[in-house]
Amino acid sequence: MFKQAWAVVLLGVAATNALVVIPPRIVIVPSDTTLNRGASSFSPSSSVNLTVLEDIAGGGRNGYLAVISGASSVFEALPPINECGNGLFKTLETASKAGCKLATNGGPFGMKGKGKCIGLLMQNGTLLSQDFTGSNAQFGVSRNNEWVMGHVNSTDELSELGVMNIMSGFGWLVYNGTSTVSTPGGEAAPRTTIGVDGKGRLLMLVVDGCETCKSGKGPTLYQMADILISIGAAHAINLDGGGSTTMVMDDKVVNVPTCNDVPIKCQRPVATVTCVH
Repeated sequence: MFKQAWAVVLLGVAATNALVVIPPRIVIVPSDTTLNRGASSFSPSSSVNLTVLEDIAGGGRNGYLAVISGASSVFEALPPINECGNGLFKTLETASKAGCKLATNGGPFGMKGKGKCIGLLMQNGTLLSQDFTGSNAQFGVSRNNEWVMGHVNSTDELSELGVMNIMSGFGWLVYNGTSTVSTPGGEAAPRTTIGVDGKGRLLMLVVDGCETCKSGKGPTLYQMADILISIGAAHAINLDGGGSTTMVMDDKVVNVPTCNDVPIKCQRPVATVTCVH
């Protein structure tokens, strides 16, 4: 039974990045909405706290960390404006049309032709891309306000988990406060990541870079995992990075995307977008 691959993770347990861990196939994490329901100070409304992490990647390249409380009821996995396979759009365009308070570029996509959405994509209970092959990590939310991470591999699992919004990214970076990246080094590039902290709040972190520059290329995956752990991530996955990396808040691009991998600010048209309303 596929239920045996599920892990319901309790948050708030201190962890270290001294060891590398391998996550279960599916990880279910209670959101802060679930954990705080019934508390006298609990408010179901969401709030976004954006912090600039100056020069975190060197070469003047900043990080942009959004910590969102109450996000599980306002998180949405967006397809391109004209749906998957019918063109690519800049993150700002897709986010503005959908009315997002905060957004980042999402998962991998086909850059040639009409821009295929790669992997899994479900928006508000509607399955828009159902490629369950491969092992890319996914990030989503259920109707029970639980975060769902890992690799859901069938429509039956989506239904049984109650998933409402989910998209494929690339690989795991942090599980239970510990890095999942075993090897230092590797490609340095701009990065887009998504995860949750020890309180069940949503974390969205992008770090600027320039892949063809001599300095300030951006972090490696190994470094990105360490950055996420340092800012309190309990679990996090890697989304599409490089020239795609973009964060939008209140209809404005807040980072410095480098769509052509050179030090010129420009947005790359992408497929999926993470959205907080």
